[in-house]
Amino acid sequence: MDLKQLRIFLRVAETGSLVGAARQLDLSQPSLSRQIKQLEQDLGTPLFHRTGRGVQLTDAGRLVRERAQLLLDQAAALEQSLATRTAQVSGTLSFGLPPSLGVRVTGALVEAYRQRYPLVHLRLFEALSGDLSERLLNGGLDLAILYGSAISNNLAVQPLGWEDLHLICTRDRPEAVRGAVALAELTRLALILPDQRHGLRALLEHYAFRENLTLSVDIEVDSLRVQLDLVRRRLGYTVLPALTLDAVEQYRDLIAVPIVSPTPRRRCMLAWRRGEASGAPARAMGEMIRARFALESKAPPPTTEN
Repeated sequence: MDLKQLRIFLRVAETGSLVGAARQLDLSQPSLSRQIKQLEQDLGTPLFHRTGRGVQLTDAGRLVRERAQLLLDQAAALEQSLATRTAQVSGTLSFGLPPSLGVRVTGALVEAYRQRYPLVHLRLFEALSGDLSERLLNGGLDLAILYGSAISNNLAVQPLGWEDLHLICTRDRPEAVRGAVALAELTRLALILPDQRHGLRALLEHYAFRENLTLSVDIEVDSLRVQLDLVRRRLGYTVLPALTLDAVEQYRDLIAVPIVSPTPRRRCMLAWRRGEASGAPARAMGEMIRARFALESKAPPPTTEN
């Protein structure tokens, strides 16, 4: 099998249209159709049902879709290993990450990357997960760290780890003294959270909905620094991973209190545009990010993914 044919097959499977896939891949429809036909001949089975409204996967096509992405990911991993071992990495890398993660990893990560790959020109973007996802899809970013709720079907992802979310408050609050707070207790607190475009807000409301709870958001603010400043002024509480608070030294008077029954948890993902080969700078950054999260991540996965 040809990897190019597999990438074309996956794009057709995603769009459900030969015309749409050809347009996205900048191929003529006859050329794309020949590639699909050749793949079907090589495999000895039809992969699509042709309909008046496009194409649908056959049972064999669904199986190939599962295995094809694994093959492409393995090929990308092999390319990455060879590139970082045999070539001088150079070029440009546009990399994005959300503020609550960026505050704790960006400095050390960029410092290590620059020492190892000094010929790469870095362009860094810090934004909400939804904004980063859009930048990936329109080609504005090569690589980004996202949270699970912001993943589009047109992005390829690799799980990095899980983060438990904590209630952030001043150290003299009753919740801080007790050392833990139940999720249900958040309903009586004045919360300072991002707006609903933010994955963290959506995740918290999802957890609350599952428990038949309604959160009271007193102040909406997307800036991490402003959230923490308002909490310090005792205007309310916010919710963040404990590691994020640990990384912000000027807020040592705040504390991260575990949330229990249940514990809200979010998944970090390394993401790039599906079907496009990553350049050597992106592969090198991905390798460093995976190594960092492998050391940092200690939380077990939850029983259900959110």
